[in-house]
Amino acid sequence: MKNRVIAGTLVMLMGMALCAEPALIRAQAAEAAEPAVKVLNKSNTGNPMLGFDAEGNILYGGDPSILVDGDTVYCYVGHDTSTGEYYTMPDWRCYSSKDMENWTYEGEILKADRSNITWAQDDVSAWAGQVAKGSNGKYYFYYCCEEAGRPGKSIGVAVSDTATGPFKDIGKPLVSDTQTPSGPHTWEDIDPTIWIETDEQGVEHRYLGWGNNRFFVCELNEDMISIKDQDGNADNLSVGYGKGNDIVIGKMNGIEVYNDKDKFEGHSFTEAPYYYRQQDENGNYYGPYYMFFACDWREQMAYATTDDIMSNDWKFGGVIMEPSATGNTNHMAVFDFKGETYFVYHDGSMPHGSGFRRVACVEKIDINADGSIDPIKKTAIGLTGTVSKIADWNGNYIASETFENTCDDTQYPMTDWNPGSFGSIGGAKEVFADFFAGSEEREWEIVLGKADKTKEEYVSIESNYKPGLYLKVALDSNGVAPVVLAQDAGGTEDEANRMTFKTVEGLAGYGVTFESVVYPGYYLVSREGKLYFAKEAEAEEATFFVSTEATQDKVQAAQDAQVLKTTRFYTVGEKLDVKDIRVFVTLPNGKTETIKEVITNAAEIDMKTTGEKTLRVTYSYDGVEYTKDVKITVVEKEYR
Repeated sequence: MKNRVIAGTLVMLMGMALCAEPALIRAQAAEAAEPAVKVLNKSNTGNPMLGFDAEGNILYGGDPSILVDGDTVYCYVGHDTSTGEYYTMPDWRCYSSKDMENWTYEGEILKADRSNITWAQDDVSAWAGQVAKGSNGKYYFYYCCEEAGRPGKSIGVAVSDTATGPFKDIGKPLVSDTQTPSGPHTWEDIDPTIWIETDEQGVEHRYLGWGNNRFFVCELNEDMISIKDQDGNADNLSVGYGKGNDIVIGKMNGIEVYNDKDKFEGHSFTEAPYYYRQQDENGNYYGPYYMFFACDWREQMAYATTDDIMSNDWKFGGVIMEPSATGNTNHMAVFDFKGETYFVYHDGSMPHGSGFRRVACVEKIDINADGSIDPIKKTAIGLTGTVSKIADWNGNYIASETFENTCDDTQYPMTDWNPGSFGSIGGAKEVFADFFAGSEEREWEIVLGKADKTKEEYVSIESNYKPGLYLKVALDSNGVAPVVLAQDAGGTEDEANRMTFKTVEGLAGYGVTFESVVYPGYYLVSREGKLYFAKEAEAEEATFFVSTEATQDKVQAAQDAQVLKTTRFYTVGEKLDVKDIRVFVTLPNGKTETIKEVITNAAEIDMKTTGEKTLRVTYSYDGVEYTKDVKITVVEKEYR
């Protein structure tokens, strides 16, 4: 209904404009006046969340990990310097933030050369790492790189007095790949993850996990740089399945996950394990342990749970993030900060980005009351950006072709088009004008133009739910330029120009018109559901409307919040649990925020009698209190 109202309004406006404007605009005619510039509001983009050094130069960096230390979040990445399709990673870098929105570049923390890591083979194998803070106040960086003298990745550890380094290596591998079973390749011992917690008896445990193809776990000694002896034989490092071994090999759903891609629900463990556990409002851990990891190829993100890390026997939870459109790998960090849970990952969404030139991104996530995790959507807006929708004069939305990213390498990168054969566009995706387009297909992020970020009238238009893919123009032999959705994989000046548009006053006398930068005088037009740039355009077909979601009233969004309670049916005498209450506020920019801290009248509700009861839920947003009622039902036990 909302769409139809919009469409009707636009048609009315169009009719008014036709009374005053000629039907045909010849854009390249000498006598035609140059359209006046119109400046659109740009999104303060949230993804990528990193990607630049202190001077503002692009800094590629993948395999993100997180340390929360007091009021500060530190993000560590491996430094991608490759210009081709291979890994070249000479060092590790660090960023910091106090709000997850504004990041400070902290610089290099450790080089992977022989002068810093004496046992390293070379200076380009600075693969994934994670920092943990020990109870002694020192910081420990667990990482992997190629071991000298033979092919094979091993786990190392370096120590620092500060979270930002510099870190000093201990002089030998913590875990050499000669100590674990041989596999089909030489990089099984990669991607370390560290988890530290104190049990109910006051004993601190330090769990170190890692792996590719299969996964391992051990417990560290108090010194944080040696493996704890589990079998009573300190002279021998035992490796095997089940507790009691010094290093325990992992299982999924009770089955060994080694070199068999169909062992657990059709998926394979690929790499990048990352430990996590929930915390209550007092900072106490509860519930199962989570291991997030990359599965399959191209890599999806998945999770599993266990009640005992050292058993290394996990229950598969499911796939929660599809493969990236801009990179072949993924690596995540999951953590809590100031009452929110975040999921940091990498993709290749920067200019010239790929699986070898990556950048860190972030989304908020929620864990359901039953411990499950819903699929996580990658977005261009991240935590700070703004969603826009673009409609033509008839209320049809500019929308991308509906598609899911696949595990098929041949589908990427999405850059090609076929000039002269309209609709045959190779790896790129088609773009339409569609009144009934789904919400994901019609959500865009309007940012500063790739060709020249100093010009306010220049914009680039990025798909919100397919981040790293932009509207792109390609010239047809007949002077018609198809519009496609494509990746800026080349990072060239030509790519930037093709993905940049000048915004001018709508040719119909209202709205906005988009002019191609690479082909001046070509205007974006909408004709019979097709979108392309043309030298000649009717005024109304070249006029569009931009709706920025952030212009709506945030107070109204808070009032319209959805209150979810997982359990609403109880038996007589059963305790009314309110820990499963979540309040979801859909913000004006299209993002959703979750409010977990609520006040209820649960203590006043009579649970000894049957019938429908009213649970009053009070929540705060932006310093204002709101109240909503949730109905629960109490029944006799035999009816449950």
